[in-house]
Amino acid sequence: MWLVGMRNEDNIVFRNADVITMNPRRPHASAFVFSRGRFLAVGSEEDVLSALSGDTHMIDLRGKTVIPGIIESHCHFSDYALSLGEVNCSSPPNESIEDVLTRLRKRVKNTAPGEWVKGWGYDDTLVVEKRHLTRRELDEVSPSHPVFISHISGHVAYTNSLALKIANIGLKSNYPLCGVVDKDQKGDLTGVLYGDAQLAVAGHIPHLDVSQIKNRLEKAVKYYHACGITSIHDAAIGYYGTGLEVIGAYRELEAEKRLDIRVYLTIIERVYRQILKTGWSYDIGSMFLKLGGVKLFQDGSIQILTAALEKPYFNKCSEKGFYIIPQELLNELVEEYHGKGMQIAIHANGDGAINSAIEALKNACDKQPGMDHRHMIIHCQLATQTQIRKMKRLGIVPSFFPNHIYYWGDRHVSQFLGPDRTARIDPLGSSYRAGLKFSLHSDHPVTSADPFFSMYCAVNRITNDGKLLGADERITALAALKAYTIDAAYCSFEEHQKGSIEDGKLADFAVLSDNPLTIDSKHIKDICVEATVVGGKTVYLK
Repeated sequence: MWLVGMRNEDNIVFRNADVITMNPRRPHASAFVFSRGRFLAVGSEEDVLSALSGDTHMIDLRGKTVIPGIIESHCHFSDYALSLGEVNCSSPPNESIEDVLTRLRKRVKNTAPGEWVKGWGYDDTLVVEKRHLTRRELDEVSPSHPVFISHISGHVAYTNSLALKIANIGLKSNYPLCGVVDKDQKGDLTGVLYGDAQLAVAGHIPHLDVSQIKNRLEKAVKYYHACGITSIHDAAIGYYGTGLEVIGAYRELEAEKRLDIRVYLTIIERVYRQILKTGWSYDIGSMFLKLGGVKLFQDGSIQILTAALEKPYFNKCSEKGFYIIPQELLNELVEEYHGKGMQIAIHANGDGAINSAIEALKNACDKQPGMDHRHMIIHCQLATQTQIRKMKRLGIVPSFFPNHIYYWGDRHVSQFLGPDRTARIDPLGSSYRAGLKFSLHSDHPVTSADPFFSMYCAVNRITNDGKLLGADERITALAALKAYTIDAAYCSFEEHQKGSIEDGKLADFAVLSDNPLTIDSKHIKDICVEATVVGGKTVYLK
């Protein structure tokens, strides 16, 4: 079988390949060789063989395309792993609220009374009823099991009465800074929790132990490998209170040499603060596990009207979303961590939240200039031309979410943003023309982790209904691939280690069914991964 049985010290030569190196000095090659987990030579077959000595193994790729390993620069990998085994409440497969409730009832039948029933992925805009789940509906599913269902955005949760009781949430409960406990017109609790209000319930759900988390992480890795992904930024570690256990599971997998994907940990601020206060230092800094940036949230999600906008929502002129952190406090937090030399990643979807994030980052950079901070704004959905220029001057790296165009674009036009604002959502073309370095991401499990679908969205900007959304904001396939490889490596200060196929870099790559740069752009989403290699080890073979 392909690389089975070969020693790590052997020279592994791949020939007759169509290699997209992402190295501007040699953008294409037909052969490469690696040993001990790193590329030794890249070029023509003659070039590669002339650089070798010792045992050599030849593999003929028969013209197949090779790209650097995909780097997913913003996903909720460990949250996805932990959700494995929970009830799938997404649409599809569910078409209605009754479909969701039926799935929950089946789980309740196989769950002991008093134990939690959890679900994930509910989208109120995709079920036929076009509304949120209610506490009373979940009470009907089970009054004797606490129920907790996550919205597809991760910014809303649905609970039943027992879950609210366990969390001691009543009519007078309120979370003015970071969350909202929803009430109906009569003042009764609906069971819908926005923002950090959902954490008041999530904190009472028993955590998996480290061994269970390790098992689920390994299952999740297999899915990512099948997508050609060799590195991830695991975003918002600790949001649901499992940060220390998740980090512990990663560390054990690494120590046991069972971590076959490179992980950059982005940790929410309150967990990072806990780490700093206790003085607990993580011995993390290998090629497989790195301590990354501090994660802050400054708004919510456009499709649930919690992203902070400069102007009101199209379908609700009284709403502009909300800012999670007051500007003065945000400035203080950013300045504190910037001063410690730490990277900061701020979740900001709306143009109002993006303004707020830029203001805080500019304040910190002005007071302590000269640092190679590479601060990031995550999602950055509604960035304006002015904001793009400011990010360019400050060296801020936005990570865009192009899948949003396909999945929510039509509803943004008709419901949330209207046609004008929707046309400029995810302003990739403007950012590229401005020379702004950026990455692309899937926000998985919010959407599929398939990077070729994300590239398709970035290149074509076609909605689910087949409409072109903002033609000027399209980018080339090469720019999209760059945002998933070498520029994504830049986000974690690793562009000298990975992100391109060149001498000395980590031997992370994927073999594809088609060349994304030459295939018809409408078919980029149909590209299949035939093999994935991490550090010279074959981790996926179709």
